[in-house]
Amino acid sequence: MPETGDHGASIELEGLTKRYPGSAQPAVDNVSMEIKAGEVVVLVGPSGCGKSTTLKMINRLIEPTGGRIRMGGEDVTDIDPVGLRRKVGYAIQSAGLFPHMTVAQNIALVPRMIGWPKARIRARTEELLDLVGLDPGEFHGRYPRQLSGGQQQRVGVARASPPIPRCC
Repeated sequence: MPETGDHGASIELEGLTKRYPGSAQPAVDNVSMEIKAGEVVVLVGPSGCGKSTTLKMINRLIEPTGGRIRMGGEDVTDIDPVGLRRKVGYAIQSAGLFPHMTVAQNIALVPRMIGWPKARIRARTEELLDLVGLDPGEFHGRYPRQLSGGQQQRVGVARASPPIPRCC
């Protein structure tokens, strides 16, 4: 995926569709939209309307049966799905934190997987905790069970923030 700077990449959905075998109606039917780089978008709708399926197709947890998805102008089907997921921030409905890992370990998961040095991981973890309104000194070593639901969700958002590539 092309480098896109600190503000992410645009996401374009064109006629995105998902049909499951044996189901009369598509789970997602002909969704088209453009999300500009840096925009925050919220999908709102009743249970079962395709919000989660749409998000899962964007990061290729689910493959679409029709349509096209582009990030930064590049078709995501041309990108390795694992590499794609490591570059896309994604907060799932329930925080989805690993219960055996501390807050800091949960947030540092992707940067650690892609080989960042420990000092850089620690600095980014503290930056993200500050960004979501949690004091790094207080929350760094806590486990998810020691957090309120709202705090867990904020840690999930921090973990979903894609690593910022080094620039220049």
